[in-house]
Amino acid sequence: MSRNSKAKRDARKKKEPSRPIRRLGDALQPHAQLLDSDDTAIGGVGWRDGEWLLVLGSQVAARSDSAAMALAMLRHVVAVQERNGRELRLEASAPLLNAAGREAAALGRTLEEHLAALEQERVEREPLAPVVTPSLPH
Repeated sequence: MSRNSKAKRDARKKKEPSRPIRRLGDALQPHAQLLDSDDTAIGGVGWRDGEWLLVLGSQVAARSDSAAMALAMLRHVVAVQERNGRELRLEASAPLLNAAGREAAALGRTLEEHLAALEQERVEREPLAPVVTPSLPH
């Protein structure tokens, strides 16, 4: 062994992290996207660890157990951005739409009726709150 072996080994250990970096939970499965006029994805909804996650600007903005609530949140973002002059398109997967449809059917509603009811609940919950525009990448 050379005289520098220990020094090299110690230097290498110092550079390596003490533990490997691991992501907690499963990978995010994308199920809906918000696309701008250039077809750039600026947000969406994904499924991970039994929850629907609303992602805006690469950050998790909200989470829900309800697929219909996830769709309602996306539609709200689209509406807010439209009021600000930015056109967004929502594309959703069949599993997300089916799960939301089952939730609506369990309440005796169509999906559109259920999404309208969720939006009405949101409006009633915060009638005096100012509309805050979610920050999205440009």
